[in-house]
Amino acid sequence: MITTFTLPDFKSILRCSFATILLSYSLTACSETVQQREAEHYILPANYVGAFYVIFDHASGEPLQYQHDARRYQIPANGVLLTQAKISEGAIAADKLRFFRQDAPEQLTEITARWLTSIDTAQAYQDNTTYIFGGGPGVYSSSELKCDTHFRGFHIGTKSQILDEVNHFDIESFIQNNKLC
Repeated sequence: MITTFTLPDFKSILRCSFATILLSYSLTACSETVQQREAEHYILPANYVGAFYVIFDHASGEPLQYQHDARRYQIPANGVLLTQAKISEGAIAADKLRFFRQDAPEQLTEITARWLTSIDTAQAYQDNTTYIFGGGPGVYSSSELKCDTHFRGFHIGTKSQILDEVNHFDIESFIQNNKLC
């Protein structure tokens, strides 16, 4: 069997080249405008396991604190920090997003393991490493109450604790139950 290929005509090549150049320019233009988030340090209570959240732009929240040029979010025992600060949007370098457990008043232990891969349940139940999972921003909206509540949420624990939803709670219920909106 003989397969025949035909070369594209000059106009097709020119169209593809133009489209490639236009796409490259668009991607370059977009990459230059990516907003960078400020560095963030999340301080959790010793031995805290489960979901934790920061709710932003809340009038009765804590004022924004800084430590070593990073936003410092001191997460309380209930797992939800209310802050007066606006959410910091944009991309953040991995080394600027840090998590700690406060073992003593002046003693912090950094949690460096991030769970970013797919789930292998069998392996997850054998792994005793403490991980940080998640981190996406979210918005709870209520048309009845005419409010938008911006938050960022994570989980901390071993993979099995995260899979078993140890101390898991959803922020929407927390916001409704505490009448934060």
